[in-house]
Amino acid sequence: MSKTVFYTSIDIGSRYIKGLVLGKRDQEWEALAFSSVKSRGLDEGEIKDAIAFKESVNTLLKELEEQLQKSLRSDFVISFSSVSFEREDTVIERDFGEEKRSITLDILSEMQSEALEKLKENGKTPLHIFSKRYLLDDERIVFNPLDMKASKIAIEYTSIVVPLKVYEMFYNFLQDTVKSPFQLKSSLVSTAEGVLTTPEKDRGVVVVNLGYNFTGLIAYKNGVPIKISYVPVGMKHVIKDVSAVLDTSFEESERLIITHGSAVYNDLKEDEVQYRGLDGNTIKTTTAKKLSVIIHARLREIMSKSKKFFREVEAKIIEEGEIGIPGGVVLTGGGAKIPRINELATEVFKSPVRTGCYANSDRPSIINADEVANDPSFAAAFGNVFAVSENPYEETPVKSENPLKKIFRLFKELME
Repeated sequence: MSKTVFYTSIDIGSRYIKGLVLGKRDQEWEALAFSSVKSRGLDEGEIKDAIAFKESVNTLLKELEEQLQKSLRSDFVISFSSVSFEREDTVIERDFGEEKRSITLDILSEMQSEALEKLKENGKTPLHIFSKRYLLDDERIVFNPLDMKASKIAIEYTSIVVPLKVYEMFYNFLQDTVKSPFQLKSSLVSTAEGVLTTPEKDRGVVVVNLGYNFTGLIAYKNGVPIKISYVPVGMKHVIKDVSAVLDTSFEESERLIITHGSAVYNDLKEDEVQYRGLDGNTIKTTTAKKLSVIIHARLREIMSKSKKFFREVEAKIIEEGEIGIPGGVVLTGGGAKIPRINELATEVFKSPVRTGCYANSDRPSIINADEVANDPSFAAAFGNVFAVSENPYEETPVKSENPLKKIFRLFKELME
């Protein structure tokens, strides 16, 4: 009987931290635990209160273990949000001389390791690496060079990198909290990997991740990211607007947006909506239409600022022979749950728009995952898992595990 492989995924956001434990036996996937807790100690993608941050992560881990009814014993994949992520291209060549050699997995692994080291020399830490193009003997472009023979191979890689100091900030704090080996990933890339289909990534698509502090933008073409950017406005600003205008708390504003809000207001009626004032006791009233006018204004600003990115990607894709962006816009993140936001986005982008969640991707179906698979805010948690499970020769860009800790971990696994 085959053994179940476990994956524990954590996505660290500025508002919430999401956790997901998946098990895979043969080709069958199952969700074993999932949870979401309020994020504390983070601001604008930086750790401002280490104690509060660690407490948030520990709370999440505890909730996952309570669902599993046992301790978490698996390698971890952890994503985080930052405006410091950049995209870089790197070319690595290998010349075998006059002899034609068969391209093996070892050769590809060595070349990828060389690409990762080259990026690190520039003070950047790679979190994701994609093989953009394989060129054999300076003339043949292939999709998969394994078992093909060539005298020379050149591989063009696309990587998502982050400054070393940002990487180390998260790694060092998490190392003290997560008592298992882990990889760090970009939440923006993992979100895209968790919601897109293969045809969308191949022909061209733009993902708009409506996060809390800012809005992340990433575009794919030919299966790899071709552009990333950020709009410094996010759901926090929508919540702040509602809080200021209606004179209520952040928590109550968030509840109002979720339960009564809409991104479109023109055809709404003046239905009365009750809410609590700043003191938590006073009952106030507004209308669904007034609430949605506030929401609409800030969301339109986000969409309008994102349109510049969309047009730049569209121009690039048109140069390659497509008409527009075939995959259109995919909205994801917590903000994608606001009712009728797709209508607003369609109006602004003048392009097809859909909601991005794991259930709408072409990834394998997962048993017991319906609740979170349909939740756009869990997109990165799913994407983390497939970012590592589908890259068999990807080098883990993390510091080496303590040898004694590794021996102890291997011993425990043998005893299970």
